[in-house]
Amino acid sequence: MADEPRRLSDFLRTHRERILSDWVDAVRVLEPAKDLDQLVLLDSLPQFLDELADFLDDVRAGHPAKEPVNPHTIHALDRLEVGYDLTEVVEEYAILRRCIVELVHDEGAPAMRSAQLARLHAGIDSAIVTSTARYHQASERTLRALERISSTALTHGEAEAMLPELLKVLLETCASVDAASLLLLEGEVLRVHAAVGLGLEQSVGESVPVGHSLAGQVAQTRAPIAIRDAASDPMVTRESIRQAGLRGYYGVPMMLGEELVGVATIGSRHAAEFSEEDRLLFRTMSGRAAALIAKARLNAELARRNAELSAALDYRDRMLGILSHDLKNPLGVILASSHMLEKAALDDAQKRSLGRVTSAAGRIDRMIKDLLDYTRARMDRALPIARREVDLHEVCKQAMDELRLLNPRRVTRLDCEGPMSGRFDPDRVAQVMGNLVNNALRYGDPDAAIDVSLRRTSKGILLEVHNQGTPIPPELQPHLFEAFRRGPDAGGNGLGLGLYIVKQIVDAHGGSIAVRSTQAEGTTFSVLWPAS
Repeated sequence: MADEPRRLSDFLRTHRERILSDWVDAVRVLEPAKDLDQLVLLDSLPQFLDELADFLDDVRAGHPAKEPVNPHTIHALDRLEVGYDLTEVVEEYAILRRCIVELVHDEGAPAMRSAQLARLHAGIDSAIVTSTARYHQASERTLRALERISSTALTHGEAEAMLPELLKVLLETCASVDAASLLLLEGEVLRVHAAVGLGLEQSVGESVPVGHSLAGQVAQTRAPIAIRDAASDPMVTRESIRQAGLRGYYGVPMMLGEELVGVATIGSRHAAEFSEEDRLLFRTMSGRAAALIAKARLNAELARRNAELSAALDYRDRMLGILSHDLKNPLGVILASSHMLEKAALDDAQKRSLGRVTSAAGRIDRMIKDLLDYTRARMDRALPIARREVDLHEVCKQAMDELRLLNPRRVTRLDCEGPMSGRFDPDRVAQVMGNLVNNALRYGDPDAAIDVSLRRTSKGILLEVHNQGTPIPPELQPHLFEAFRRGPDAGGNGLGLGLYIVKQIVDAHGGSIAVRSTQAEGTTFSVLWPAS
């Protein structure tokens, strides 16, 4: 076309907005570019195009010329901060090259035949080389600093002990930094929690209202602020900073998502401003520090709450133990009296009333025993076990006979072949047997039998208690052996300690317990008593 610029530099200037628009559309295919605001995405690219055009003019005129450096040096660092990897930084320049060449070709511009096309490629290639080197250097430096920060955090778990060490890492990493401070947000005030360098350690404890001084304005705007002379700038109102003799002073917000944790500041006595690399490193380190501070605070809060909960549970357990122990004596009197009255001459109505008293007292007695076992397990971490040589078959048979007397209308069966001798606590084994069978009687189908079996395996003696009926919900099964857990159909019976105590007894013997429960097969509790 006759009116198209003949010089490539003029073509870049004339079609600058079109090139940038095409580039924005094309570069959105890169994963980290998809959600970036357009201004952030463009970054320093418009400036790079302008300097590239000036470079081509200088070359054409025979003037000494160097490829543009500053725009893509800063661009590489900005891209590192928003999550680009090195391949994606290089790909951006490749897309820019393609947008320019394709537009020159589509417009049929004389610049297409310009000898300056080779210079265009050289300028872009130089940008790629410089950006790659700068990105790599900044990335390596940042990774080393973050590794040191993480190591410091592992060594000092508490936030207050960790903060000064984080600042020391910063001073050792950035040669131009002479002093640094961390101010954490407390309501509407920032308080200095750590400071190092140039005597600023004495400023720990100072407070700055949000909106006042440089740190307070950083907190209010949630954006970095830099000044060139901290000793005279009116934005600096903290006397400790003015007396430190700082020139360059830079503050950044410490963010955890959308939440402001605090403000971090650095200062230099010799430099009026920090390099882009130092600023990037400082922002990255401050972001990591914010996450570590939040984690340390959360851990401290969890520890405090766990301590409070533990103290409350210890108190509860002691009260339950004392109460259960004190109830044993009067309950023993009630049971003994009821047994004596059973031998007296009573009419039918009196016998029924006495039966109800005896039955209720028996349930209370079992609850008290369960509570005592629970407190023993909680306080001593294990139930006391008195082992001796016994036949497990005989122990289970006797326990089953007692259960049949108490439940004459239910069918219970015990299947066992041969002796099952071993070293066990017979009273505790009978307690396991009673709790599991009572559990099956309570929740199982009242018209179906309860089957108990004993058999030897290579690992020990396997006791299984099976019942038909509604299966245990899958979401409840992992919690069955926790204290005070009751099934949905428990009604008013029991405290929810039966299966908890069963597991404590089995664990004390060195055994294991498991449950299977489905609609088709019913529910089976399996206890493996160890062979020795």
